[in-house]
Amino acid sequence: MTDTLINEISKDDLRKLAVVGTHLHQWQGKSKQDISDVFKQQVMVQLDPLNPAGRNHDIFFSSRIKNYEINDFQNVVYPNKEVFETYFPNLMAITKEYFSLFLPQMKKEFMHKYYQSRLEKMEKMHEGILNEAREFILTNGPCKAADLGEMASVKPEFTFWKTSNLAGMSLEMLWLLGKAVIVERDGNWRKIYGLTENYFDDTTCRGIQLSDEEISYRKFLAKQKSYPLVDLGKVQLTKSNKLSIGKRKRFSIDWFLKDDETSPKIVTLEDSQKGIAVPSNWEEILERKIDNEMRAIAPLDPLIWNRELLLHVFDFDYTWEVYKIPKDRKWGYYVYPLLYQNQLIGRLEAKFDKKKKIISYFNFQKEDSFTFDSSSNKALYDLLERWKQMLGAEKTVFHESITSIKE
Repeated sequence: MTDTLINEISKDDLRKLAVVGTHLHQWQGKSKQDISDVFKQQVMVQLDPLNPAGRNHDIFFSSRIKNYEINDFQNVVYPNKEVFETYFPNLMAITKEYFSLFLPQMKKEFMHKYYQSRLEKMEKMHEGILNEAREFILTNGPCKAADLGEMASVKPEFTFWKTSNLAGMSLEMLWLLGKAVIVERDGNWRKIYGLTENYFDDTTCRGIQLSDEEISYRKFLAKQKSYPLVDLGKVQLTKSNKLSIGKRKRFSIDWFLKDDETSPKIVTLEDSQKGIAVPSNWEEILERKIDNEMRAIAPLDPLIWNRELLLHVFDFDYTWEVYKIPKDRKWGYYVYPLLYQNQLIGRLEAKFDKKKKIISYFNFQKEDSFTFDSSSNKALYDLLERWKQMLGAEKTVFHESITSIKE
């Protein structure tokens, strides 16, 4: 085990750390019974409503659980009360064990100014609005915005993200303040809210008494369980042998100097000063084996959260272009990177017609550096067959860009 502050690492090893540390190196389970365990080891999954061929979380789990089926995630973790949703910084489903870590900062003073101003406008427009919404849930049980009757028909002139009526705003605000949680997602991915104390037990609902600095550190470690590589910016040792981190406003130097088993370590590629934080057991992670399966990577999978780091580590250029107008897209509307062993070898689009039960694969783009052989060819078609089964499709349509590689 090395004990230097900054360790040099090869690109192949850094890629392996990324793949193994994101639990993409081997199947982590084979059925819905394994979802909870995979979710706990991963800690968090990003959520998104778009659903061209499975939502982001479905593709996430299908790349880690071999026989995953559409909607298994929400059908398992929400009824079992194993999850809470929060922005971190984007919308995440996080295992309940971390709720008490987030709860202390679920207060008005920690909110973005956008939400603070909306709360003030809501209270001015409808005095006691949050108490009224809370009492409704207390009396009637978990609900969605449409259930709140009169408040659901009131549409203020001010905006509130994607919620247009006063009922939705009140429920959303209770959720942001930790007084309500999203206890279910219906078939159309609409939120159903319940009171926090009725969803979680007393231990989970008890906020941790820690300093803001310690909370930030523990959140950093939690996120690193989801993706082990964290870009620290330029790192170096000064003449007096002190550690310097470029992104010091986001990361405390003390985090890397702790004398314990959890303290993250720092690695760099040869001839690069870009520091990357890795887990304390990074050398042990490198000893694990990678299988020969191919996996489609969800556009919001942690493996590709940081596009700059993705290019630095994998030499893979990727942008999620769903919100770009067609003429400005380089790769396509909803493109999935393809992972094979420790390489990102190309991109692919898929679309599922629910009425006709047809899955279409198209816009396949192979990286110039990769050449298919019989093993990788089989891995690709195995992936496409698993995808078909996940969605319950009855027919597959292949674009010629895919069939052209078949031997």
